[in-house]
Amino acid sequence: MANLGLGPAFRANAGLYLHAARQRTPHVGVLDLSREAIWLDDPPHARFVLMLDKDASTAEALRTDGAQVVNSPEAILACDDKRRTDARLVGAGLTVPRSVLLPPLYPKQPIDPGVLEATVRHVGLPLVVKEAKGSFGSQVHLAETLDDLIDIASALADRRLLVQRFIASSRGRDRRLQVARDRVVAAMERRQRHDFRANLSAGGAGYPYWPSRREQTLAIEAARAVGAENAGVDLLIDDDGEGSIVCEVNANAHIWRLSAITGIDVAAAVLDQLLGPSR
Repeated sequence: MANLGLGPAFRANAGLYLHAARQRTPHVGVLDLSREAIWLDDPPHARFVLMLDKDASTAEALRTDGAQVVNSPEAILACDDKRRTDARLVGAGLTVPRSVLLPPLYPKQPIDPGVLEATVRHVGLPLVVKEAKGSFGSQVHLAETLDDLIDIASALADRRLLVQRFIASSRGRDRRLQVARDRVVAAMERRQRHDFRANLSAGGAGYPYWPSRREQTLAIEAARAVGAENAGVDLLIDDDGEGSIVCEVNANAHIWRLSAITGIDVAAAVLDQLLGPSR
């Protein structure tokens, strides 16, 4: 397993997978990419690598060395950029919030107010502004007015931005479905009373949830759209209470809270799907 050692949450995530993997075979370890360099002329020789971070270059090097790598470098890149993710989802014919890619700007280059006015007319208010790269909801912003959008876009002018319609029926709520090779192995509903984002890291609470067949199919199709074999798919909730709108696909989703909330050994379930049931 390749993991970026950024703190307790990342170590806990890797620990669950490591424990599950060692129930299958003792020949498993963690490659801590924050402490270990990859020698391209003599990379770690592995048959199977489960990537737990977003280092697509290392995934490429390991795959070139002959390892089966999950997720693939292409899937990691597709999920690491929310703009690219959205394009893949739309291209696959899946339902996403109405979206606009704001034009990329050089540092200190002002954004054209006319572009933002047109965005508001197309998307409506309020709307959500997402930085292309980010995790745990911290790079997601809510604009209630055109002035809010101007302020946010101006402050983030050197970032790549995705603007989406705000789904009011899903305010402070969403559903996380963990998909492993065309099967949903666990799911939870996240709820947040004091923020429009449902992320647990932002103070939300999680509850066990078993998705409908429609929700499972949508999550599986979303993972396929970005080429991910192991993914956390976030669904937004429509007016009928169904998770029918794809919000994001995470190629390195943390499973430790999902495991604790659902009581499911998510790591073991993922590995069973990827490698076959253990004996």
